[in-house]
Amino acid sequence: MSKVVYEGWMVRYGRRKIGRSFIHMRYFVLEDRLLAYYKRKPQDSQVPIKTLLIDGNCRVEDRGLKTHHGHMLYVLSVYNTKEKYHRITMAAFNIQEVLIWKEKIESVIDQHQETQIDNGNKYVPFEYKSGMDDGRTASSDHECQFVAEGLSQAN
Repeated sequence: MSKVVYEGWMVRYGRRKIGRSFIHMRYFVLEDRLLAYYKRKPQDSQVPIKTLLIDGNCRVEDRGLKTHHGHMLYVLSVYNTKEKYHRITMAAFNIQEVLIWKEKIESVIDQHQETQIDNGNKYVPFEYKSGMDDGRTASSDHECQFVAEGLSQAN
């Protein structure tokens, strides 16, 4: 079970194809590996509307102030540098709330980047740690790291 790092109501901000912006109140939940949002506060095993896997490749981009029907919004965009099209854009009417979320998300990213450094220079995402591409499965993280280092020296 993932630990909830931070949660709360934020504005989901976006643009339609014809250029008009839209906003919806959504309930955002930040876990140690995931950012997700829901239509309402999640109960039991409710499925989120959208999720973004948080790892060392993620970035939080400050999109600054936007206006929507006369309301000022502070906008953040969270994305993975490996798949920039897959992003979550969130906003708030006050800057304090946005700054708290930015700091919380960045601290989760930092933890993953530290793990990245611990695993040597080659970053292996969490999902792929248990086995290598050539079909051999490693029995432990240590062995997996050893195999990865061996592959990088062989190339």
